[in-house]
Amino acid sequence: MAELRIPCVGAILTAGERILLIRRGHEPEAGRWSLPGGRIEPGETDQQALVREVREETGLEVAPGPLAGVVDRPAPCGRILVIRDYAATVTGGTLAAGDDADDARWFSVRDLGSLPLTSGLHEALNDWGVVAPVPARAPAAEATKRSGVVWLTVPGQRRAHVAWHLWRDPPGAAYVVTGPGEQPLPGLAGAARVTVTVPSKQSRGALVTWTAAVARVEPGSAEWDEVLGPLRAARLNGDLSADAIYRLAPEPPGD
Repeated sequence: MAELRIPCVGAILTAGERILLIRRGHEPEAGRWSLPGGRIEPGETDQQALVREVREETGLEVAPGPLAGVVDRPAPCGRILVIRDYAATVTGGTLAAGDDADDARWFSVRDLGSLPLTSGLHEALNDWGVVAPVPARAPAAEATKRSGVVWLTVPGQRRAHVAWHLWRDPPGAAYVVTGPGEQPLPGLAGAARVTVTVPSKQSRGALVTWTAAVARVEPGSAEWDEVLGPLRAARLNGDLSADAIYRLAPEPPGD
């Protein structure tokens, strides 16, 4: 008899050096700490399932981000849980354990080695650059500068959007273009700030995440003239006159 593979999702929710975990209330591995998540219901997308599961288990609202990795875990009766873990950002709600979770807490990633975690979780987080100080811990500016694309999460939206960008020093900011002939970035025009996630080329997970202040570059301004040429050259787009250019500048920690 062929094995039954059950699709599931998990959420990697981080805040600085902390990560959100839930304590499992049921088997398999009841009493151990794990990522919030669960099975994908019929008709759900991964993102819809992730938002629902996190809400049910933690009381928090989240915006799904990029895929961090995929793991297979054994389940009773010969079944296999195929778990796709995504980076995600908290957008609202109040932390309170519920549904299958006995408890939900933020932990320092440095303390994970001393916790009773579910099988393989610590190793997976380490491989994906979530736990260990790997090159993924590069400063936001350096990591973003080396990456051709980033994921942008607008507050209040449930999904992140991939964005091609160009980093400029000075002023030490990423510039993105959106408009009729360019990449769609819904919600960016009305946002004061966004969460920027730099993907890891090695693990396909999140390399680094930072908060950006959003400012539209005014056409005809000195800044517009300064960045227009490099954007055209890098994008090979001959006409950016109908598009909007936005500056994404890292906010100082604690702002």
